Amino acid sequence: MSPPISKDLWLAAALTGAALPAALAQPADVDRQKTAVVTSVTTSASRTANVTTKYIDATSGQRLITDANTTMHVLFSDQSSITLGPNSEMVIAKYQFDSKAKTGQLLMDMTKGLLRVVGGLISKKTETVVRTNTATVGIRGGITVVEVTDLQTQAAFLFGEQMRVTGNNGQTQTVSRPGFGVTSSNQGVSDPDRFLTDVLSQWLADVNIPNTNLVIPDDGPDISRFDPERVNPPGTKVEEGFVAPTLNDILGAQSPGNQS
Repeated sequence: MSPPISKDLWLAAALTGAALPAALAQPADVDRQKTAVVTSVTTSASRTANVTTKYIDATSGQRLITDANTTMHVLFSDQSSITLGPNSEMVIAKYQFDSKAKTGQLLMDMTKGLLRVVGGLISKKTETVVRTNTATVGIRGGITVVEVTDLQTQAAFLFGEQMRVTGNNGQTQTVSRPGFGVTSSNQGVSDPDRFLTDVLSQWLADVNIPNTNLVIPDDGPDISRFDPERVNPPGTKVEEGFVAPTLNDILGAQSPGNQS
């Protein structure tokens, strides 16, 4: 049986440029009024996890806030997913998805904290966009981590096609090398440079899913229709050890997601 792709393997690939499987996602059946599944994981002082899962209408400017002990995972109907780290705040400013055309728009306004974005079907044709006080980050078919403070935005490209960062002064840098990123402030956008492994490791730890079983609500999307290559090598047949994806696989750091 083929095991899930480990977080360590994914991180190693992100830092070295090693190839990972590409997923050719298929749309899931999701109620039009319930466009995203939000899973909050709060870890107490005793390290036990309290998991809350709910639907939101992501088209109406939903504000998401986490405290020091909470991470929040959001799965959209186009199979995009985002993770909000502790002490973070953002607004899903706009989300539209046409499941037949497999096109749409995902726009987020990040106020502070840490955000990981795994691009879905939308990002294959249109940039998924994160706006901050000092930058606009566009992600095409890939995985990006963004950290926002009052003074700067740091964005690291982990996997996929490319990440484009534009500062408030209009200066733009495009990053296509995994493990590289830029810093944007009121002084402009830095040249792309390799991020320290320790920094990326800490960021991934802050958005990781604890050892708890995340479950889709009973009336939720059929995640078995998500692309099996999230947890299986390309071309794996059912009789050869196919592993159906779990919500942990889809949202977690161990999965490369829906990249082109």
